[in-house]
Amino acid sequence: MKQTLFRAILALLLGWGLVATFVSADPIKGEKILNRAIHDDCAWPAPRIALMHSQKEWDAIFKAGKMEEEVAKLCKHKAPLKPFSTKYAKDVFEFLEHYANDSGAVPA
Repeated sequence: MKQTLFRAILALLLGWGLVATFVSADPIKGEKILNRAIHDDCAWPAPRIALMHSQKEWDAIFKAGKMEEEVAKLCKHKAPLKPFSTKYAKDVFEFLEHYANDSGAVPA
């Protein structure tokens, strides 16, 4: 009885951890953060910037730590963007990857 209850609780905790991992990064939140970062200096909206690369390219850029540099280059910023805090960088990456040119997603 105790062993069955322990397994059930362990399964619930594991399941909750997986759900929390998938929900933690939010493309919509990432779009808001990116729009705030580029609001006045970029002629293009954030979804158009996301379309400039494929999902694999955005993944490589994110892993290399060059996401802010690439966004600034695409916007033709004269000064580099302030780095996104580690708290929000994953959200911005999720947005860029979600609306990449090979994702099939169309921003509304």
